[in-house]
Formats: sequence, C-alpha cells, structure tokens
Amino acid sequence: MTFKFLMAFAPILVACTTPAASPTGSPTPTIRSSPPASATVPGLASAPHAIVGPVRLWYLQPDPLFREEPRVPVTFPDADPTNGRPRARLRSTGRVVDLVRSQELPFSWSATVPLDGAPAGPQLIEILVRLASGEDAVVGTRQFTLSAPEYVVWTLDFEGDSAFDAELSNTAAIADGQKVPMTIMWNPRAWTTDQVPAARADAMLAWTKDRAGKGDEIALHIHGWTDFVRAAGVVPRTAPNWAGRSDGYDVPLTAFDEGETRKLVDFSLKLMSDHGLPRPTSFRAGGLFANAANLRAVASANFTADCSGAPAGAFGRLPLPWTLAPDAQPYRPSRDDANRAGDLPLLEAPTVGGNTYAYNEASIAPIVRADLAMLAPPSTPAAQRRAITIVSHPGTIDATERAAIEKLFRSFEPLRYERDAGPLRFVTLAQLAKAFSP
Repeated sequence: MTFKFLMAFAPILVACTTPAASPTGSPTPTIRSSPPASATVPGLASAPHAIVGPVRLWYLQPDPLFREEPRVPVTFPDADPTNGRPRARLRSTGRVVDLVRSQELPFSWSATVPLDGAPAGPQLIEILVRLASGEDAVVGTRQFTLSAPEYVVWTLDFEGDSAFDAELSNTAAIADGQKVPMTIMWNPRAWTTDQVPAARADAMLAWTKDRAGKGDEIALHIHGWTDFVRAAGVVPRTAPNWAGRSDGYDVPLTAFDEGETRKLVDFSLKLMSDHGLPRPTSFRAGGLFANAANLRAVASANFTADCSGAPAGAFGRLPLPWTLAPDAQPYRPSRDDANRAGDLPLLEAPTVGGNTYAYNEASIAPIVRADLAMLAPPSTPAAQRRAITIVSHPGTIDATERAAIEKLFRSFEPLRYERDAGPLRFVTLAQLAKAFSP
C-alpha cells in the first residue's frame, strides 16, 4: 500500500501587509468584486491587522449523524473592521459568511464556516474585508483537512449461555480504556433455559443495564436454541447446523421462515421489555446466517440496522448465505435478495472487520492489517465514507483476547477524529444507521 502523508497545518498569523498565498499559489492580496447592493459598505481606508485563531486540523464532511464546522475566531487588535464587512470564505466552495463581533471580548470576531459541498482534501479559510477602493483584501487565512467520515462499530454478542464476571469486566475495561462505545447484542435465551442459573442471568442483565446507562447501545442477537425457540411458540430445529450440535445453538436463522422469524423477534422484544431493557433497533442473527425473509421480519419489527451480513464463505460446515465482498460497505438490501441493494428500510452493515474470538496479540495481526487496508492511510483524508463492523463476545474475553482487542483498537489511534488525528470515529450500530440514513 502506498501511504501519502499530508503535513499538519501550523497556525498562521497573517497581517494585512503579508496575506497568505492561496492553494493555487497566487500572491494576489485583493479580489476585485462587489458585494450585493443590499450588502454595500463604505469600505476601509487600509487593510487592518488580523490574527486568525486556531481551528481543528481535521473536519468531516457532514452527514445525518455528525456535523461539526469550523468556528473561526479572528482578532482585529488595531482597528475596527465594521465598515469593511469582515467575512470568512471557504476557498474550495466560495461560500462566504459574515464575521460576528463578540459581545464579551473587545476586538474579537468569529464565524462558523459551512462545509456542505466541500471536497475532501486540504481546505483554506480566508478572512476578507472590503476596502474603500472597492476591492476585497485577504487579511488572514487558516488551513485544515476535510475528509469523508470513517466509522468503526464494535458489536458484542451474548450467545444465550453464561457470561462470567471476569470476562464482563474485561469487556467493560476495553470500552472504557479505549473510549469505544459498544453495541451489546443481548440474547434473551438466558431467560428461557435452566442452563443459565437465575443469579447468573441477573448478573449479566445488571451489567448490560449499567452499560446502557453509560451510553452503550443494547441490540438483539438470536440463536436457534431449541428451548428458546419452543418458548417462542415455534417448532425447534436441530438441523441444518454448522457445528453438529443437538441443542439448536448452531441452527441458522435461515432455517426459519419470515413468520417464524417474526415470532422469535417479537418474543425476544417482550422478554427484554419485561426485564427492563430498552427497546432495541439493531439486530444480528447467530452465526451471521440471515436471508431476505429473515431481514423482512426484522425490518417489519421496526429495526433500523442489521449486521448479519458477511463476506462470502462458510461458517463451520455450512456455506454462509452471503456473496458480499471482503470490504463490503453498508447498504439497504432488497426485499427479495439480501445480497443486493434495494428498498428494505433497514441498513445492512456487514461484519467485515473480523471476529476477535480466540485471538492473541500476535495472531490478530492479519485482522489489524485487513481492517486498516479498508481505511484511508494515516494523515490522508478519505475520499468516500467507509464503515467497519467488528464482532466480539463478552462471555469469552479473557486476558488473552482482551490484549488482542486492545491491540486492534490501538491500531486505529493515528486515524481517530476525537484525537484530531484523522477521520475515524467509533460509533454504535444505531448511530451508523443514522449516519447512512437517506
């Protein structure tokens, strides 16, 4: 892979006698143009000294989830620029907004610069004033990088069996230490079996509610356990299966038709509501097995996101029902073919970021490389919006797997938006559905 590195833009303080060069290299300090008649101003005898304050090094092209725009502070320490109608202009789009005088700080002005329609890449904000000659003078500039957003979703599947305190503690420690929100896929089978002691189910539930209180998403995960399926009023299956078990855990959801799937979903929602969990809007089928009929049932229950999708291949001894590419991106599936884009009101966010189960710090290296290959290199803006969904299991995260997951998440540090280092943000699946909403 070829890595392109952009230089971090240092703060620039520009006086009227030394205006900054434009991205095209033009040294011209004035622009001969007239404002609209309604905005005509007397103009200034000379260009004032301007100090342009800092903005972030990175911003993201707006989408329905996230909109943060540069608020540019400008100080005019030696002159009142009012008669020059001070403005800020984004060079790439030509969009101009007026600077507004601060009511608290003398000599201070500011403007929020819209980013709609701006291309990914280096950006230049110019501070303009109108001179008495009728010319606009550039009296200051500020640079930043604009990128398409990149998203990573960490999903945690409860499997319907027992998850113990040590593993749950490791899971929470990763999320809190790495500042990564979780999409916790709760499995209601814990309440329909005597294989999970009531005290253990209560402990798992308390942990999940605590995480919900901290902002993590609670979603739904269904496996075809025979006791759960029977409790939902559906005839249980033991075949086909991907692992040769006899308890239904490894029976794919694709073995159930649309009506049966809806019964399993509705039963799950009732159990979750009865136990005080929030109503989920995100879903994953056990083993990543789901087809169009399953997704129609999930969408009809008002879910907004699914992450059962996966690259083409097999799981255990069964072929997956997916024909997606290894780097498949979120899409809305067809009602008749889950592998094709269509009009189903459900975002399919394929789990292309890997499964961390049974990995250690050394063996997870290929997943790290594959995930990073789907994203823009460090210091490089992304040209298109991208998303990666990763799956782990809170019941299996021992010290070894915890170290592997932390290594994976640390690999994203040079790209993280909250560090002002790049365009990548960790989000929940519900947030991703909003980001990709029409």
